[in-house]
Amino acid sequence: MKGIKRLLWFLYQCFACYTLLIYTLILWVPSDGWVAGFMMMSFPAVVFVHLISIPIWFVVERKKAVLPLILFVAAGLFLSRTYGFNGSEKTPADSNARKFSVMSYNVHVFQKYGAWRGEGRQAEIREMKAWIGDSGADVLCLPEYYDEDDTVFDSGNYLRKRGYRDAAYYHRRKYGKSYWGLAILSKHPIIASRDTVFEAQNGMIQADIKIGRDTVRVIGLHLYSMTLGLSKLVRQKEMDGIEAESRITVRKMKNGFQQRAGEFRVLQEWIKNSPYPVLVCGDFNEVPYSYIYGQLRKSLKSSFEEKGQGFGFSFNHLPYFIRIDHQFYDGTRLSAEDFTTFSNIKYSDHYPIMGTYTFK
Repeated sequence: MKGIKRLLWFLYQCFACYTLLIYTLILWVPSDGWVAGFMMMSFPAVVFVHLISIPIWFVVERKKAVLPLILFVAAGLFLSRTYGFNGSEKTPADSNARKFSVMSYNVHVFQKYGAWRGEGRQAEIREMKAWIGDSGADVLCLPEYYDEDDTVFDSGNYLRKRGYRDAAYYHRRKYGKSYWGLAILSKHPIIASRDTVFEAQNGMIQADIKIGRDTVRVIGLHLYSMTLGLSKLVRQKEMDGIEAESRITVRKMKNGFQQRAGEFRVLQEWIKNSPYPVLVCGDFNEVPYSYIYGQLRKSLKSSFEEKGQGFGFSFNHLPYFIRIDHQFYDGTRLSAEDFTTFSNIKYSDHYPIMGTYTFK
């Protein structure tokens, strides 16, 4: 029995070293490599292991429970990335402030790839568009936006009637009467824009939006999607199937880390060269402990960390408990007043998020 305890303690000490390495990577984000990406993504699971280890080691050998307790407490360094306590705090209203709101919502092509021809599904698509149109947001950032004239997917004309008169699209993604990809729509004038398409529907759009006497540069993005297909992995019952799906999942994740690292370098240049205060929003496909998230929060502020509440999970699909949709803003020239994750809006595989800002 003593030999088993010594072995378990040795293994736990090795795990503790791995934990310290993860904490170091998340704090200093020195590498955009896929190995570091895997390690940083494991942060929630690592913290959970330490949490359940505390009572186990307390029973087995009380003194040894100190180490998992310390490592669990140390995870508090990343609490602001994980959980928001700010939702109940409201910034005092300033009648002279020029306020605007931005909603990011991956609309999943308005459910076009489902059984959309039925009356029930078409009614749901119309409800989804109505909710977006009535959201009150001044600016919409819509990854996986879809527009098709003379159908239930006639999103552009519908939203234009709701006040979103200006829009910016990928200029290389229009197919006759239809469009598929990221879009930025605004109730305020878009005075300049540009775009870049990375792969498939993924890419970035930059829109300079005039709000009163001020201008904000909104960079909407949709970084490389991993399309992990975790539901296939969960449904596997044979070991061969589990192994095959696991290899596919790992390969997709590795490719995703590498692709997004390259895309992020383009984003950094766009931010660096902006003469206006910048607001970056959209579907990052990156969790809050990732390289890209850590690098962005060095120069910009996370709207969730400043004004969010709860866990703010933004993905309405397996594995559910992740936040991959974000908004970052220039904290020297903009102030965040509110940030909301609409976890009750379940039309898409993502939840909408909305931030409200004022010019300083």
